[in-house]
Amino acid sequence: MTALALLPALLCQAAAEVAPSQVPSLGGGFSWIDWVVVLAVLVAITIMGERLAGRQETVRDFYLGGRRLPWYAVSASIIATEISAVTFFVVPSMIWRTGGTLLYLQVGVFSAIVARLIVAFVLVPAYYEREVYSPYEYMGNRLGSGVKKMTTGLFMIGGLLAQASRVYITAVIIEVLAKEELDVVASYTGLSPIASAVAAIALVALLWTWLGGVATVIWTDAFLFLMFLAGLIGMLFVLHAGTDGGLMASIDIARESGRLQFIDTDFAFTKPYTLVAVIFAISWGYVGSFGTDQLIVQRLLCCKNERDAKLAMVGSYLSVLVIGLAFLVGIGLLGYYSTHSMSDVAAALTADGAKPERILAVFVREELPVGVRGLVLAAAFAAAISSLDSILAALGQTTLATLWTPWRERKGPSYMTEAEESRSNLRASRVIVALWAGVLAFVALAMQSVEARYDNLLNLALAMSALIGGPLLAGFALSWLPQSDDLKDTRHARGSAGFMWSAPLGVLTVLFAIWHGDAAYRASWWAVSIVFGLWLVVGLPRRRQPFGAIQTLLYGFSLFLLTRVAEVGDFDDGKSIAWSWYVPVGSTVTFLYALLLDKHGRRR
Repeated sequence: MTALALLPALLCQAAAEVAPSQVPSLGGGFSWIDWVVVLAVLVAITIMGERLAGRQETVRDFYLGGRRLPWYAVSASIIATEISAVTFFVVPSMIWRTGGTLLYLQVGVFSAIVARLIVAFVLVPAYYEREVYSPYEYMGNRLGSGVKKMTTGLFMIGGLLAQASRVYITAVIIEVLAKEELDVVASYTGLSPIASAVAAIALVALLWTWLGGVATVIWTDAFLFLMFLAGLIGMLFVLHAGTDGGLMASIDIARESGRLQFIDTDFAFTKPYTLVAVIFAISWGYVGSFGTDQLIVQRLLCCKNERDAKLAMVGSYLSVLVIGLAFLVGIGLLGYYSTHSMSDVAAALTADGAKPERILAVFVREELPVGVRGLVLAAAFAAAISSLDSILAALGQTTLATLWTPWRERKGPSYMTEAEESRSNLRASRVIVALWAGVLAFVALAMQSVEARYDNLLNLALAMSALIGGPLLAGFALSWLPQSDDLKDTRHARGSAGFMWSAPLGVLTVLFAIWHGDAAYRASWWAVSIVFGLWLVVGLPRRRQPFGAIQTLLYGFSLFLLTRVAEVGDFDDGKSIAWSWYVPVGSTVTFLYALLLDKHGRRR
């Protein structure tokens, strides 16, 4: 069952989650020196980010950094946003766990470069044709305001799910690293340790975003990228020194246990990292992630010009280096624990039936020296903040452009001066960002129930990112199509009216392709009834919406088929379609149905 369908129930459950920590006592722990290091690092990053960001006087400064940020800072920010704590802590567990492999490394090596080149040389030039604040504004300029609102709404849902999952994963790690401290907080507040960790991440992320908008976010992300590298390299030195035979002995252990498998040619739609999925499906999905997700595009739009934006996009391919180092840390852990005993508590925490993703956190807590532990905790905490402040800036901008500004315009003419209106919008932006911080923290807690659907926390994060990506990518593809000369305006652009109905169809197709059974069957009928009812009610009186006998039958029959998909049950071995196919399926359905349902509305 996916987060999209379960969200209301999950939020209620998360709100009531006040159970004490289920993490038993571990060795090690954090001294006052470690906490001084954590505080010093976070304060230093905050001050440097705020100083480098400069004064924020306008919305353009707050959301585009005045379009004066250097490409290398933007590139480092993209890397920090992309990898976050998922790469830092979860990727090492991908090779540590029983049956672990290097298959995910293919994504960084192959899929990432293909997608980056397409985004740099196809999508970036389109966005720099005029000054836009988001890809959804670009789509709106090409296809009409309805498409802008639809794509913005989809981004908000997808961004909530994707980044909330990353914050939750980091909270799981921090729960191990700072268990005693979180238990003390829980005794005073009644919040669970996970909830306390999420709240702390949200508060600091809100502060960083408030201080200087996206410019501060980008500069702090750039520092975090350097921290990721330093942390991973430092742990490699410790693992090498603490293992008989060093890292080469660890690599031999990984090879002998079959963990160095890099390519899987055994294709199946239920397997996420087959060679076909990596080269075709994940590359396809990454074009959407890098090119139509405001989280990344907002950074590209902060560059001085199109050339710098291309350099930033291609330069962010260095993220593969971080992924490779994270896998090497996982290999090092194999060798280290082949010659060092792990406590019973640590073994229980990292077993396959528990959460193998905790292995690096256990190593940091029990094995690293004083001070170094604090540095790693600061990196983990900052990684989660990087994910959260990035999405806060993106959600704030899209909300301001889609909801706040149109509401102000409907109230009538403003008698404020340009400077007064700019300050008013800036204050509104900070309030909007604060509201989104609360919502994101709430959704992060809901991920406790969603994670059971996926094999590991990495697949959870990737799946949440891909759930809504298909319709967004289809929206850009439609806006990129050449338009007929006989169309009167953007409201009647090719595919625009059809997209308003095909986008929900694309989301539902992915939803019920991965969620099956009795509950999904009942939910599918509710979803179909609502969407088709809106088709009839909205489509009939508004001629510019696609509405005709053939189109109505086609759309109704397609929606009905979704109820059959939801009813059939899981695929073989209890698995459904892998996350890597979410975007190809969603974008194909959305794009084709947008054209099939489109009537172009009234003509001249």
